[in-house]
Amino acid sequence: MRASGLAIVAAGMLTAAVAGCAGGSAPPAPAPRPDISGTWRNGGQTLSPAQGEVPLTPWAAERVKAARSTFSSDFRETTDPAVLYADPNGYPRIMMHPMKFKLVQTDDYVYQLFEYNQNWRQIALNRSHSPEDPPTWYGNAVGAWDGDTLVVDSTGYQGSTWLDSRGLPHTEGLHIVERIRRDGDRLAMELRFEDPGAFTKPWSAQVTFERVEDGSMIETIYTISDELRFR
Repeated sequence: MRASGLAIVAAGMLTAAVAGCAGGSAPPAPAPRPDISGTWRNGGQTLSPAQGEVPLTPWAAERVKAARSTFSSDFRETTDPAVLYADPNGYPRIMMHPMKFKLVQTDDYVYQLFEYNQNWRQIALNRSHSPEDPPTWYGNAVGAWDGDTLVVDSTGYQGSTWLDSRGLPHTEGLHIVERIRRDGDRLAMELRFEDPGAFTKPWSAQVTFERVEDGSMIETIYTISDELRFR
């Protein structure tokens, strides 16, 4: 009888524990992740400050003066490294290109896939910069969500690229903070530039991209053999 009584008590305790778990509050569901994925295109905007002119240092002003873009000179006379040496466009210049780009989201990364030259850039989410990261063509980017806005902090840029097709220079000290937010079929991006070697003070620009329904992208690769044919 004693063993039977203990079994009944134990069963009652187990039932109460299960009932307590079932009746307890469930952990809150994670907040829905903002959706900036899709295929996008620049509608022809240029990289310009929201107000005034780009605050160039004397070094940067001389570089701009000496630059010869493909828009204002013969291909044989250009100083554009993306044309002269078939270097990658760099960032954010490639975002100004009229060809498409995709944004692909995962839990740990946001990927930017560019139709032009089949280049790509990754943004690592909820991480810090590593002092061991070497300079790259498209920078070392980390990001985090601030409400419906993806805030991207990037450093570690190759100093030889142009920020735009007109010849705006920078150094390896370039630091860019981007705020990316979707508004229906538009993608709004605000960029803040800091580079003591190239700019006398930080400056900002805003660019808007249009969503493209057709997500297909074609192969478009510019090579040094193309450059040699242009000469």
